Amino acid sequence: MVKKWLTVLLGLVLASFVLAACSDDKTGGKGSDVEIPEGATEVVMWNLFGGGDAEYMQEIVDKFNESQSDIFINNIQQEYEEYYTKLLTSIASGKGPDLAISHIHVLPELVNQGLLQDLDPLAKDVDVSWDEYTPNILEATIYDDKHYAVPIDTHAQIFYYNNKLVKDAGLLKDDGTLKMEETPEGFRNFLTSLKKKLPENKYPMAFSTAGLDTYRLWWTFYTQLGGEHILTDDLENPEYALDLDKAIKAAEYLKSLYYEDKVIPLNLQDFYSEFQSQNAATISTGVWATGIWETTDDLEFTAMPVPNIFDQKGAWGNSHTFVIPYYEDADPEIQKAALEFMEFATDEGAIWAKAGHVPAKETVVNSEEFKELPYRSDYAQVAEYVNFEDRNIYSRGLRDIVMRNLDMIWTDEVSPEEAFKAIEKEVKDLIGG
Repeated sequence: MVKKWLTVLLGLVLASFVLAACSDDKTGGKGSDVEIPEGATEVVMWNLFGGGDAEYMQEIVDKFNESQSDIFINNIQQEYEEYYTKLLTSIASGKGPDLAISHIHVLPELVNQGLLQDLDPLAKDVDVSWDEYTPNILEATIYDDKHYAVPIDTHAQIFYYNNKLVKDAGLLKDDGTLKMEETPEGFRNFLTSLKKKLPENKYPMAFSTAGLDTYRLWWTFYTQLGGEHILTDDLENPEYALDLDKAIKAAEYLKSLYYEDKVIPLNLQDFYSEFQSQNAATISTGVWATGIWETTDDLEFTAMPVPNIFDQKGAWGNSHTFVIPYYEDADPEIQKAALEFMEFATDEGAIWAKAGHVPAKETVVNSEEFKELPYRSDYAQVAEYVNFEDRNIYSRGLRDIVMRNLDMIWTDEVSPEEAFKAIEKEVKDLIGG
């Protein structure tokens, strides 16, 4: 416990430099220079979005603001790289926003430090439709039987293929699905068949040799094998719980695609552009790429969940959520206004789905508006079984350790056994276990 609070204190001291650069109010950031309608309750919202995500969230905010005159959402865009440092520090100092965006894997830190408002007392006065959310997503926002966040979406690791290249290789069925057996051998056979049948200047799969995407695909295979944790979900005092055999098996399988089958070129500088320029027949990345591919000229593609090739359905995933920071002197009317917007925004999930994300509300996923969007329904079912990262205060540090050591497997610097031995030591040092 002492170690934890020393870590928090050090973080607050270091982060004060970030806060010092901000204005004294809670609106510091892009978009703060707006005129608040007379008589309206202002709700200052911080977000970390960029690109299409930022545009679609602003579209939802504008629609809400135009739909009524009592509440005005002042949507402030923050820099992604410093977002969580600034958010945690500003809330702790009482100078944070009224409403904020948080990834689901950061919730444990926020909850543990007492920085989030329990939403249940507010929900008594605001009609929040908890039963409309996908249970798998909603459960990841609940701590001690209390709702601490409203989930917006899930964004999972999925799989895309180029219809023309796969068809020309004779591996596309008449209904547009792949001629592939969903087994470990079937997936490898599919990619090696592509390798044999594609033109010489094309290759089976565009993928990174390091970084987040390889971590996400490893996690996908690990959970498909039945792996559940790296650390237990004890918020403050988790224990090391990696299933070593499954972790190694998942890593060996992914590594075989680079070095044995040679269906993924090593060290691609920009694997997105390789798929986008139709040099690669397939790619695995997050759902957010859907919006990129569908605006690419002459790219005919299909989106689907990562094939469930092992024993269980599984996929890496995360979620964006709305949270209300906790302040001792918080205005309950502002908090209720924030919750009203949260309910409105999640009802408008079809707008948010334009970014490729799967809306958190099942009612939205089942709506005609969502179904009319191309591609999204082809992978929306992944939300039902997506596997979130472990729920404890070490989540962000844990990811960094695992990803850095996994990278050394993909670059063939260490064996999987050596990498996971290093991971165990570093993670136990992190948690003090």
